[in-house]
Amino acid sequence: MPDELDLEHGDPSRREERRTRRRQRDSTGSVGTESKTDTRRLDNELHSRLVDAFNQIVEWREAREDEELATAINEDKEKMAKGLVSLTHAVAPLRQPLLIFLGFVEPILAFGRVGRILATRWVARQQRRQQAAEELAVAQAEWDRQNTPSMATVP
Repeated sequence: MPDELDLEHGDPSRREERRTRRRQRDSTGSVGTESKTDTRRLDNELHSRLVDAFNQIVEWREAREDEELATAINEDKEKMAKGLVSLTHAVAPLRQPLLIFLGFVEPILAFGRVGRILATRWVARQQRRQQAAEELAVAQAEWDRQNTPSMATVP
């Protein structure tokens, strides 16, 4: 019966070959290294994160009516992202700090936009309250002036 195939695990000798290859690969020191597909996947992820960050910066500049800078960043965001990804290949120790920087900046960009909207609304509401208080004070002064007896008519 040892010559029979195990339908679930395949040929026993092939299973042993796979184990042997896996042990050899693990013992050669390739455990900590990235494969080309992993590197390509990380490069694509890093590139897309950089482009997204540049898009948010463009949106901020447009909101502040800085069209010149927004246009420049929008036109060159792909080149800048590719350049930074390429730089991390030439200078490998830069990859980790760039990823840490993106991990720090991305939430700031996201919360910054929400914060800007909320701050703008709060300032507008404060200005409306201030204006309403001033209008109320003017109306109160007018009412007081009209309904207060003048000193000249007092006997």
